[in-house]
Amino acid sequence: MKETQSPRVVIVTGGSGALGRANVSRFLAAGDRVVVPWILKSERDAIEAEEGRALAAGRLVLVEADLAEESGARAAAAALADVEVLVNGVGGFAGGSALHETDLEVWDRMYRLNVRTAVAMSRAVLPGMLARGRGAIVNVASRAAFDAPPGIAAYSASKAAVVTLTETLQREVQARGVRVNAVVPTTIDTPANRAAMPDADFSLWTPPARVAEVIFWLASDAGASVRGALIPV
Repeated sequence: MKETQSPRVVIVTGGSGALGRANVSRFLAAGDRVVVPWILKSERDAIEAEEGRALAAGRLVLVEADLAEESGARAAAAALADVEVLVNGVGGFAGGSALHETDLEVWDRMYRLNVRTAVAMSRAVLPGMLARGRGAIVNVASRAAFDAPPGIAAYSASKAAVVTLTETLQREVQARGVRVNAVVPTTIDTPANRAAMPDADFSLWTPPARVAEVIFWLASDAGASVRGALIPV
């Protein structure tokens, strides 16, 4: 795809995971400058190993930050000036137990990883986006928010909250030049998912690069007319 828009500053949270690395690669390939927050050294090492050239060239910036805390989100947002795109991709999964067998700590953890991080990062970047009258936020929801199998109530509820966040935030900012959308993946074809579900039909799963392509399009000029959408991928 030929890129025609000017380079932007993009924050990709969850940038060390399979989908996150695909997102980072896609935006870097378009000439954008990318900020990736990290909290574990293993996450930083994974990104450095894959995108060493961009890091050395200053087009990739790594920031140690706990995005569930306001101070961490602000640090990530301040790493480069004039953030135009935020991809809220950090998250986690927990499941396998019925509701009455699931500890409340699991509910707290799913909310912290999947919802609180997206809220904190959106709060951190929105003042600048609104002041400039432009910006794009893309959240990562899940099909489980709409069609929840048994045993993953905490995860499904947290992703349903991401859906509501997407729709509500778009209504808040729609008249001020900022657009908010979400992708809604089913199962993403990652090594971790293959290991967890070895008997599944992998051909029905979506490769991370294809999800990343949809995220990139939603954040691009080509997707500028799409607002408040929940895109199945």
